[in-house]
Parts: sequence; C-alpha cells; structure tokens
Amino acid sequence: MRCENCRRGESEASVKMITKNRPLNSLIVAAVVATMWQPAHGQSNADSDEASARYAVAVAKLQPSERKLAERAKSILLGNIVLSDAWKSRRGIEPSASHYQGVWNWDAAFHAVGVSLWDAQLAKEQIEILFDHQQTNGMLPDVIWQTGGMVTTCTKPPVMGWAIAVVDHRSPDDGFLRKIYPKLIKLGEFWLKGRGGEKDGLFFYAGSDVGFDSGWDDSIRWDGGYRHSLTGKKRLWAIDLNCYMVSHYRALSYIAGRLGLPDDQKKWANDADALARRINNKLWDDQLGAYVDRDRITGANGPALSSAAFMPLFVHIAPPERAARLVKLAAEPQKFYPGMPSAAYDTPGFDPNGMWRGPAWLNTSFFAFKGLKDYGAGLLAADMRATLLGWVAKDETMHEYYQSKNGEGIGAKDYGWSAVFTLAFLLDWDNDDLTWLFQPVPKQAP
Repeated sequence: MRCENCRRGESEASVKMITKNRPLNSLIVAAVVATMWQPAHGQSNADSDEASARYAVAVAKLQPSERKLAERAKSILLGNIVLSDAWKSRRGIEPSASHYQGVWNWDAAFHAVGVSLWDAQLAKEQIEILFDHQQTNGMLPDVIWQTGGMVTTCTKPPVMGWAIAVVDHRSPDDGFLRKIYPKLIKLGEFWLKGRGGEKDGLFFYAGSDVGFDSGWDDSIRWDGGYRHSLTGKKRLWAIDLNCYMVSHYRALSYIAGRLGLPDDQKKWANDADALARRINNKLWDDQLGAYVDRDRITGANGPALSSAAFMPLFVHIAPPERAARLVKLAAEPQKFYPGMPSAAYDTPGFDPNGMWRGPAWLNTSFFAFKGLKDYGAGLLAADMRATLLGWVAKDETMHEYYQSKNGEGIGAKDYGWSAVFTLAFLLDWDNDDLTWLFQPVPKQAP
C-alpha cells in the first residue's frame, strides 16, 4: 500500500485503489492526488501558481514533438506522487512505481529540480521529506519507505544543495532557506567527517556499499575491491563526488547571501574555490586528458574512465586547456561519442546493457553535455543531446537508462529523473537556470 491514513478527507480504501491503478493513467491519479492535497499551515500556493504560468509559456514555445515529450515527462513525475504517514502532510515522489517505491535521496533532489518548473511547493516538499529524516551525524538516508523504515547504512551523492539553490532561484522563499540552511551545513559536516574531506581535503564514497553510496551501483569504477571495502585503505577520491561538493559549497554561499550573512557567504565561496584547486591538482590525468577517480593511498587511477570525468565542466572549474581535451574525448567514438556511456566504450568490462557498466543515463549525460556547451563546444553537445533525446522520444515510456549503442530503454519504466532531465534538456538547455550558481566559464571556445 503506497498511501497510509492520508489526512486528505478521502478514505484509505479509495486512496489505495487510486494508487494501485496509477500506472494505467498517471494523469488521472495525479489529478486526484492534487485535489486531495491541501497546503499545510503556513504554506502558500502563490509561488507555484507563478511557476506554473512560466512553465506554460516555456512549453508553448517548444516544437510540437518536444512539447509532447515535455508533457510525457511531467505526466510521469506527477504520476509518481505517493502519500504516506512516513512523510505526513507532504507529497513524496517515488522514482518508479514498478521498481523503486519510497522517497530516495538524490532522486528526491532531482525531482525537486524538475517539478520546480511548475510547482515550487511540491519541489520543496521533496527536499523537506529527506531533511525531516536527517540523522544526528548530518547524513541523509538513502531511502525512506512508505512504511516509515529507512536505509541508513549508506547515503547518496550530495546534490541537495544544488537542488535547493535551483528551487529557490526559480521561486524565492526566505523562510524555506532559513529553515534548511543549518541542516544543509550539517549535511556538509557529515561529508567532511565521514567521507574523507576533513582528513584528505578530497572526498570518497564509503558506507556499507560504495556502489550504493555513490548511486553508481555496479559501476566498473568500483571494480578491483573498491565497492565492498570497509576500510579507508581501499577508497577512491571520486571526481563526481568532489564536484558535487563544490556545488554544495556554492549553494551554501548563495543561501548565505540570500539570508544576509556576508561572512558565511565568503567562507563557503572560499571553500568551493579551495576544493576546485585540489580537484585540479590531484584528479587530472594529463596523459589521458581527463579527470579521474584516484586511489587515496596509492595515487593510482580508478578502474574506469567514466562519464563522471566531465563533471568539472558542469560546475565550471576546468581550465580552458583541459576543457579542450575533454571536448576531444567526448567526440571520440571509442570513448564517449555519441551515447555518453557511463563507462567509456573501450573500457575493459564495458557492457552497453549493464546498468552503470556502460548504458547512458540522463542525469550524467545532462551534466556532461551542458558542461561541453558552456565551454563552447555547442555543436558537439547539441549533436549528442539530439542522439539521447531521440532515444527517449522513441521510447514508449521513459526508462531508467538507455543502451548506449542502440538506444533501447532498459530498467525501470516511468523513471522520475529521466523525466526530470528530459525537461532540463528541453527547457534549460539554452539558459543558465541550472548552472548560474557556478563561476563564469572562459569565454573562448576550447
């Protein structure tokens, strides 16, 4: 049962029936849930009304085929709304009714970014659900089940700060920022103390399973004993994680500025700059022409060159000469062209069907393509974007990930963040709504 004792004035039996039948018509279910939901005390729908009006104008400007894709993406996100006593008056969005029930950590952040296009309140609820369950050490759970149980033996990448900044930038809410700011600081302290930042100056994934902690599950990146190691002697400084922490500090700086805290604003900006320098000093391989994961003890490269190599472009910390080399790497058919596989095409153990061992994912692809575009490689980025969106368009739903050679949809259907990043490709490709947080990139094309 995906909705327990809802306070919407509807009987539990009727809500249970609605959610059970949701996959048959997600729009009908979304409409019923929206009708049942009423703002809790102190909440307002005004910002959501304004966002909805902006969204309607933006979608109307799309080509008919793109508009249809955007409508499908929105339908999936609304169809994945789930109600539960575990998050009380809030509306959660699950990643997929068929595979991933409950509210999941970085999925929730991505869902917030997506729905903030038209519903600021729903976006903030995704964030609040996770922070309502923040652990005493600052960690956010990996997942919160409808029954109230949680997975806390691992977490997920720290993308919440970026998501909060995006949501607030679209629909400013000082009260929300005041409430969430100390919790976001506490989250950063967890990564500093529990994932290497304080001791090493760079961060690594850990927990009971590095694959789950990173969100990259079975990735080739964790082969060679890294995935299930329970000792700090077998850890990788992960390039994506360190870039996410740059975005975390940029978000804290933005929020501090919004709240009139200039000293905090400067401190967090300095932390972001310092981490960016360490990334460039320690996680660049000049022979490969790529950013890499590095063993924190031996200094050896991690087992795989992955799409995470492009994250420094997304957060705008790559020097121009390094960006130029990444552009060449993205254009190589033996590496990442055209499908932006999660592991380079020529990686030993590459599998185009194998979850994180080779398929294309929309989140990591968006980060890579948008980064390439921002650094001046617009034609290449547009070409690769068109390939991926073509795969999504021919899909009868939106799958969790895509076979990186033929574009076949694989994994969970009606997948939330695939819908989110489809919308990002359609509506945030030609603006900086998802990247304004970062420092300006060099003006010249790489």
